[in-house]
Formats: sequence, C-alpha cells, structure tokens
Amino acid sequence: MQDLTQPFVKLSTANAELITRFAQSQDMTDLVNTSAQKYLELAQKAFGGAAASGAQADLIRSLTENYSTFAREHAESLMGIAAEAQAQMTQQVADASKIMNPTGSR
Repeated sequence: MQDLTQPFVKLSTANAELITRFAQSQDMTDLVNTSAQKYLELAQKAFGGAAASGAQADLIRSLTENYSTFAREHAESLMGIAAEAQAQMTQQVADASKIMNPTGSR
C-alpha cells in the first residue's frame, strides 16, 4: 500500500518553504526599508525646527535601531509560525496515518 501521508508532508514542506521565502524576499525587505524611511521623514518633519545636534542624531539612530529590531523580530515571528505550522501539519498527517493504518503495515 502506498504511503498516503507523503503528499501531505510534501505540501506542508513546500508551503513552509514558500512562507519562508516570502518573509525573506526582496519585496518584504524593500517594504521594511521604505516604511522606515517614511517614518524617519515624518520624524524629521516633526522635529524640523530642532537644530542639528547630538540629541537629534541620537533620536534618529535610536528610531532606526527600534525599527530594525521590530523588523527582525517580526521576520523571526513569521519564520516561527511557518515552522510551527509545518510541525503541526506533519504531526496531524502522522496521526491520521496511524488511524488509517493502525497495524503499521503498508
């Protein structure tokens, strides 16, 4: 008897790879960079009257670090979700396989 779970395992693996590739894609990187740039432009307009000083430079550096941390953590979260979904799908397929073939023979 053929392994009925193999197509499901392949599907979950392929989907996890797609989600990972999406999270690491150039489009997502560009979106994060564009968003950070727009945020900094807005911050610069809001503080446009402030003299160029060490405080302003520190503010911009800190804002950039905060946004960079957010982007990294968000990407890690997406990767974790993808890995968790793959693990759950694999477990569900294995459980279904045991139910369909309780003796373990093929």
